[in-house]
Amino acid sequence: MARNTYPFGPDSRSTNDLGTQYVPFFTHLWDLLHGRAQGDFFFNWQSAYGVGFLADFGVVLGSPLSLLVGLFPRDRIDLAVFVITALKLALAAAAMAAYLVRMRRGPRWLAAVLGASYGLCGWAIDDGAYVPMWLDGLIALPLFCLVAEWTVQSLTPPRHPGQARRKHLILSVAVVALFWVSNFYTAYMATIAGGLVLLARILTSDLSWLNRLRALIRYGVTVALGIAASAPVLLPVFQANGAAAPSPPGIFSPVPVENFIARLFPLSEGVGRSASLYVGTAALVLALSLPFNGSVKARTRVVWTLMVVLVGASFLWEPTHVVWNGFDTPNGSQYRQAFVLCAILVIAAWLSVADRTPSWIALTGGVALLVGLALYAQDNPLLTSHSLQLLALSAAGVVVVMLMLRYLRRYRTIALLAGVALIAAVGAELTLSAVVVDEQRSKVLSAPAVPWGRHQQALADSVEAAAGWPKYRVDPGTSTTPNDPVLLGGQGAGYYSSLLPETLNHTLTGLGFGWSGYGRASYELQNPVTDAIFSVGATIGPYAGITRADVPPLVTVRPKPLPDAPKDSTAYDMQERLLGADVYDIPVYKAKRAADGVFTLQASCRPGLTVYLYLPRVDGEARFNTANWMPLAAARRPGINTSSAMVQLGKVPASGLIAAELKVKAAPNNFLYQGAMGCLDSARLTKAVAALQANGAVAVQAGGHSIHATLKPGTTGVAVIAAPHLPGWRCSTDNGQLKEASNYGGLLAVELPGPTRKVSCDYRPPGLELGLAAAGGAGLVTLLLALASLLWRRRRQAS
Repeated sequence: MARNTYPFGPDSRSTNDLGTQYVPFFTHLWDLLHGRAQGDFFFNWQSAYGVGFLADFGVVLGSPLSLLVGLFPRDRIDLAVFVITALKLALAAAAMAAYLVRMRRGPRWLAAVLGASYGLCGWAIDDGAYVPMWLDGLIALPLFCLVAEWTVQSLTPPRHPGQARRKHLILSVAVVALFWVSNFYTAYMATIAGGLVLLARILTSDLSWLNRLRALIRYGVTVALGIAASAPVLLPVFQANGAAAPSPPGIFSPVPVENFIARLFPLSEGVGRSASLYVGTAALVLALSLPFNGSVKARTRVVWTLMVVLVGASFLWEPTHVVWNGFDTPNGSQYRQAFVLCAILVIAAWLSVADRTPSWIALTGGVALLVGLALYAQDNPLLTSHSLQLLALSAAGVVVVMLMLRYLRRYRTIALLAGVALIAAVGAELTLSAVVVDEQRSKVLSAPAVPWGRHQQALADSVEAAAGWPKYRVDPGTSTTPNDPVLLGGQGAGYYSSLLPETLNHTLTGLGFGWSGYGRASYELQNPVTDAIFSVGATIGPYAGITRADVPPLVTVRPKPLPDAPKDSTAYDMQERLLGADVYDIPVYKAKRAADGVFTLQASCRPGLTVYLYLPRVDGEARFNTANWMPLAAARRPGINTSSAMVQLGKVPASGLIAAELKVKAAPNNFLYQGAMGCLDSARLTKAVAALQANGAVAVQAGGHSIHATLKPGTTGVAVIAAPHLPGWRCSTDNGQLKEASNYGGLLAVELPGPTRKVSCDYRPPGLELGLAAAGGAGLVTLLLALASLLWRRRRQAS
C-alpha cells in the first residue's frame, strides 16, 4: 500500500519474470481448471506451436496453493498471484513458529514474532516475492526441520512411562514429497538445511552415538523416499531441463565480507549483488546473544554459533556455493540459498530466548557484537539512508523489552506492555524494510508487464472472435509478454520458459524467429510463409486488429521424407524446405559503409515482391527506400542473450531496385552475409498453400495431449503435423501400433506404410513412466516400513 503498487495502486509489481512468465502460466492453469485451455497437464498446444506442460507445471505451479487461482475471475490472475504469494509468506511464518515450539518449549507469542521475522526476511521480500515458486522452499525449510525433529524425538526416551515414540514416517515422507513437487529447486536447499539442523540437534542432544547415526540414516531414508515419491513430476522436470536451451554458466564472484554483513541490517538492498540476510533487528540481537547466554548449555551455544558462521562462510566459498545451488552457479541472483541462513539465525534467536529471557550479560554481549558488525559495514553502499539509525533504535528497544520481560515479569501489566511493544516494533520495522527494499529494487529490476486491463481484454476478445482451433491457429502475437498465447489465448509462437527445448529453438531460429533469454523465450514472426507452415490462419495485431490468411490444415501430406538441410542453408531456404515450394528470390546485394555503424545494402528483385531481411545477431534498425525504421531487436548481447527476427522491409518498386539502410549498435564481425535478404513471391506462396490444402487432412481433432487426422482415401507418403518434433510423441496409422514419431525438418511427422486413412499421435512426458514406477516403489516401501514399525511397537508393548 505504501508503494502504491498493485493491487493497492496503479504501479505494476510484476518485477522481472513475474508478469512475463509466472502470471501467464497461472492464467493457463486457470484455463485448465475451467476447461478452456488447448491442452492438458501433459501438453500445451498454445505455446511455441505445441510443447510439453508437465515440466512447466512442476517448476512454476507445483504447489497445491497454485490451485487457488481457479477461485478468482480470469481477469484477476494478477490479484490471485498476489494473494497466493502473501499466503505463502504467512504459511512460512506459521511453519517456522510451529517448528520452534516443537523444537523447544517457550513463549508462543515470541515464537510467532520470530516466525514473522523469518516469513518476511530479506530473502523472502527481496528475492522470493517476485518468484512465487521459490517461496515453497521458504515454507518447506521449517517443515523439513520438523521432520528432522520427529526423527530425533523418535529416538529420545519418552517423558512418561508407557508413552509411545511416534515416528511420523508416512507424514514425513509426504511432507518431503509435497515440497519437492512444489518446487524442487528451493526444496533441495531446504533439504540440506534440514540435514544441517538435524546434525546440530543430535550433537546437542543426549543421544548415544549409535542413535545419532540412526537419526541421520532415518532422515536420509525419509528424504530419499519423499524424493522418489515426487518422481512423476520430478523426472519429467529433469528430462525437460536437460533438453532445454542452455544458458551460459554463471561466474561466481564472492561478495566482499562487508557487503555480506551489511545485508543483515534493516533497509539494506542489493538484489542480485549479495545475499539477502535480513531477519529483523530483534531476531538478530537475540541470535547474537546466544554465545553469551549462560542459561543455554555451552554445547548448544558452541554448535549453533558454529552453524551460523560456517553456513554463512559456505555462501562465499565456491565449492560449497555450487553445492547449495545444485552444482551450478546461476545467472542473475547467485545467493538464492540465503533463506537458509535466515532460518538458522531465527532458530539461534529462539534457542537464546525460549527457556528464559536472556540476561543483561547475554544482551550486552549480543549488542557489542552487533555494534562491531555495524562499524565494520557502516560505509557499505548496500546500506540505504537511516539503516544504521533504525538498527540502533530497534536494538535499544529490543534490549529494553528483554530486560523488562526478564526482571519485571512478575508485574504482569508491564510484561504485557513490553510484549505488545516488541510485536509492534518488529512489525513496523519489517514493514518499513519491505517498503524500502521494494523501492530500491525497482531501480535495478524493472516491472515490464502491467496488470490485466482494457488493452489485454481487447486482445483476448479478438483472439476469441478469430478462434478456429484445430482447423487453424490464431496467433495472439507477443506484444504484451512472450507468453501471450497462454495469457490472451490462441496458439502462437510465443513461449518463455527455462524449459524451452533446444531443438525447438534451433528449428525456430532456422526459420527466422527471434528469441531472448539465451534462447528460452521465443517470439512471434510476422511472415506469411511460416504462417502457412504452422497453419496460422489468423494473427492479432498489437491494437487488437485481426488479419486472416488462407493456410493449409494442421496435418498435411508430403511425398517423401525430408533430406538433411545443407549446412549453408539460409532462413529462406529452411522456410521453402518445410513449405515444399520455392517462393523466394534471393538477391545478391552490395554493402557499403556510409558512416560509423551505418550501412547501405543495394540489390534488385522483381517489382511487386516483398523484401525481407534476416540479421539474427544484430542490434540496430533497418529501413527500406526511406520508409520508417524497423527495429532489429537483439538489444542485449546479440547472439548470446538475444537474437533478432526476420523483418519485412516493404515492396519492391517498379524500378526493381532495393536500397536498404542499417544502423548497427552491436553486431559480431562479418555479420553481413549473402542470403540475408529475400524477396517473397506471394503468387507462388498462394499456389504452394493450395497444393498443401489439396493433399491435406480432411478432418483434424486435437485432444489434450493427442492429435488425430483423417486423410483422403489411398493417401501415401509422409503425414506432417504442424507442431514441433519433441521427445515423447508416439504415432500410429489406421489404429495400428504406436511408434516413435518421425522428424520432418523439426516438425512432427508420421511415415505412412501404405495407403492410409487415419493418423493418430499421443504425447507422454519423457520420464513420466519411470517416475510413476519410482513413486509406486517409494509408496510401497514407506507402507512396509510403517507397518513393520507398528508391529514392532505392539510386540514390545505386549512383552
